[in-house]
Amino acid sequence: MGRQERRAQLKKSMAEVARRGLDLTASRFEQSWAVIGAARMLLDILRGRAPGRAANAAKAGHEFFEISLRNNPSKSPVACRKGCAYCCHVTVTARAPEIFLIASRIRASSKAELADFLSRIRAADQRTRHMTGQERASEKIPCALLKDGACSVYEVRPGACRGFTSTDADACRRGFNGEQAQITTPSLWISLNAAHKQALWGALAAAGLPCESYELHHALRIALEVPDAESRWLAGEDIFADVVRATVDDPTVKASNRLIIDSIVAGALGREPPAQNMSPP
Repeated sequence: MGRQERRAQLKKSMAEVARRGLDLTASRFEQSWAVIGAARMLLDILRGRAPGRAANAAKAGHEFFEISLRNNPSKSPVACRKGCAYCCHVTVTARAPEIFLIASRIRASSKAELADFLSRIRAADQRTRHMTGQERASEKIPCALLKDGACSVYEVRPGACRGFTSTDADACRRGFNGEQAQITTPSLWISLNAAHKQALWGALAAAGLPCESYELHHALRIALEVPDAESRWLAGEDIFADVVRATVDDPTVKASNRLIIDSIVAGALGREPPAQNMSPP
């Protein structure tokens, strides 16, 4: 595919993504380009001048997930409902734009609500900062954003929460209580969650911004307490330097991830992709 063909394909993919998100009935080629198109849309936001452009990119990424979900009906119904919060007691990580989007939502709260949010986030961070994921789950420590059995920032929840679903609430209950349980997530949600993650990851890489995924409590506390946190991060300051981040130790997985992201970045920038084609989400 030549340069002009790549540009035409990118333009077409962006238009289709804006209209209906990722079409899981499309060919592997079209699905891959849909992710590239979504990444370019997020990249255009990150390259803008708005001081809240990182949060805006996260919001657009979430919209990509939601419109894709609406246009790809699941054959497997999910059991997740308001008040079912077993999965809200595990370690959650999120990328910086998602952190800033949540922080923006919290800052828009009333003075009393903001004080309550900060109190809960600080307490949770102090309690969980040095815990492993297994320790936190075994002690059943809830997310600081969980209130009265529901997510208090549901509309801006990060991709890790947005894409995690279960077909069996009882299996979630057993797992929550330390029993052996197989949590089944419909393949539709797995595919769309991967596409959402890859699009944001690719946009950040193309913009030259950090792609790491950070522990939610600590990172959110920093985003709320550090003056001009988002602007400073966009300017290159590593405000999350001390925050634990998700890591991949398997060299094969790392190499695969790198190839996928390099392919998305190349496509989003109109460049020749790496020799090996990108796998679909």
